[in-house]
Amino acid sequence: MKTLWYIATKDLLQVAKDRSALMLMLVVPLVLIAVVGFAFGNILGTGGPSQLKVTVALSNHDDGGIGNAIRDALKINTKDLVITVNEYADTAQVTEKVKANNNSADVGIVIPAGASQAVMGDVQSGKTTKDLIQFYTLPNTTNAPVTVVRGIVNNVIQAQRIGKVSASQVHAVCNQPGNTCVPQTINDAAISTAVIRASQTSDQALVPLTVSQAEKVGPFDQVVPGYAVFFSLFGLNAVAATILQEQEDGTFRRLLIAPIQKYALLGGKMLAQFLLTLAQLLVLFAVGYFVFKMHIGSWPSVIMILIATSFAATGLGILLVSLIKTRRQISPVVTLVTLVTSAIGGAWWPLFTEPTWMQQFAKIGITAWAMEGLNGTMMFGKSFSEVLPDIVGLLIYGAICFIIALRFFRFQPKTVVA
Repeated sequence: MKTLWYIATKDLLQVAKDRSALMLMLVVPLVLIAVVGFAFGNILGTGGPSQLKVTVALSNHDDGGIGNAIRDALKINTKDLVITVNEYADTAQVTEKVKANNNSADVGIVIPAGASQAVMGDVQSGKTTKDLIQFYTLPNTTNAPVTVVRGIVNNVIQAQRIGKVSASQVHAVCNQPGNTCVPQTINDAAISTAVIRASQTSDQALVPLTVSQAEKVGPFDQVVPGYAVFFSLFGLNAVAATILQEQEDGTFRRLLIAPIQKYALLGGKMLAQFLLTLAQLLVLFAVGYFVFKMHIGSWPSVIMILIATSFAATGLGILLVSLIKTRRQISPVVTLVTLVTSAIGGAWWPLFTEPTWMQQFAKIGITAWAMEGLNGTMMFGKSFSEVLPDIVGLLIYGAICFIIALRFFRFQPKTVVA
């Protein structure tokens, strides 16, 4: 065991003296994390739900109740939703504001003259109101502002129809044989208004309770873990090249002449790589937490995932060394493995945004296992037991790589017999 530790210590000291290696391990990842995190901050989130702001360009030509009802319903100013209504006399102004695509109008609405009378006629004839309100958006636009405004307009028209039907039912009852109603006492507008108010939805009857604490997700909650795992895999390049160089130079053969067990020689190399990978991940996560204000749901869960990730990465590195024959092959192979597994494994974008089949296919690499566990505990507040399958998966992944590597690893290259 002492021999194993001595070999690992020797490799660690060599890395500590190599400034370029330290730059690649720490400085380069931190610079890239900062650039990507700040650049994509608005896309990946800024720490919680934000207020939705919508601008509506409205041209109301209706002299009845529908035009005013839609205008009033759109004027909303709450902590979650703010709708600004800008009114224009000309219909062309509405379309121009939407067409400008410069945030001057998310939606354009034109209410034609006679809209209220058209709704009344449809109600009396039992028809569904169609093609009444002109609703302008940019082509293929189905974002949140459009959906919200469309829902409000449809609700107003539906409420108006219900009000008209209710007023007509009152008249029908009054005209029944034996019933007497003073005509002046039946106010159609008042009946419609009362029904519309009663039909409007409200959440005041609900008690806002939650069953879990909402996690504040920021851009660095995705960027730091993703690029930390990404660069930990790239670090396999230098270690694999060192092992292959010692193998080609005959260093292993000379060491084996001494009283050193093979397991101690290879185990020392693996231990050094494991500690280097773990140290790199811990430093990057510590900087992410203290400098970039990255959210850590549970430090014990995160640390266990990082330990398992380091173990799996070390196993993968030894496996690649056992299968690759020369140092020239190591760089393109490690680069290809790292880029492919990072792309499909969620290192550059959240894994849960990918199709389900791709998430499962991504499990061929360690990145998907690591990011699934880290996203779970950091973004979704999962407990240790919930991310335990990812930890176990990483450990099994590393163990399988070790077993295969020990089967094919050679301490000295094959010699060709003439």
